[in-house]
Amino acid sequence: MSYTEFVWFLLSEEDKQHPTAIEYWFRCMDVDGDGYLSMYELEYFYEEQMQRMEAIGIETLPFQDCLCQMLDMVKPKCPGKITLSDLKKCRMTPIFFDTFFNLEKYLDHEQRDPFASQRDHDIDGQEMSDWDRYAAEEYELLVAEEGGNDQQDSLSFDEGTEEDLLSQNLDTVLDGDDDEQLSNESDECSI
Repeated sequence: MSYTEFVWFLLSEEDKQHPTAIEYWFRCMDVDGDGYLSMYELEYFYEEQMQRMEAIGIETLPFQDCLCQMLDMVKPKCPGKITLSDLKKCRMTPIFFDTFFNLEKYLDHEQRDPFASQRDHDIDGQEMSDWDRYAAEEYELLVAEEGGNDQQDSLSFDEGTEEDLLSQNLDTVLDGDDDEQLSNESDECSI
């Protein structure tokens, strides 16, 4: 996978609602290239997810039940065939693709409170896209990581200064320990 392909993959993975991402994942699932997703293609990808769930000890949903959920969600024009336009019209396309490709996100969708509002808004009150949310989360992680590194660097530079609170009274404490050891040793010798 080239860098450019990786960028397209990452964009498509993190914002599955975007039309380009829908086209990307549709092409991945349309194994026979006939322009629609058949039930056999859906079963092919869901089998992989079921194996992953079984491997980590999660109870699996039978394919027939999953298929009913997906068809109810997408509402395809032609029964038994899901087209690209069906998926572009569906507002829950990310859930559809996560069901077949991303187990972690699929499980998050399954366990999420359906009444909780998951949408974030930016400063102007506009709803943030999935990509915007992903980028903001990654930026926060990067800032926290950099902040942790800066803090460690400042600790290593401050080790030899007089204002080091941990070693300020070190000589006194060590001298006191030596006096105690001497008195303990003299007590042991006198016995």
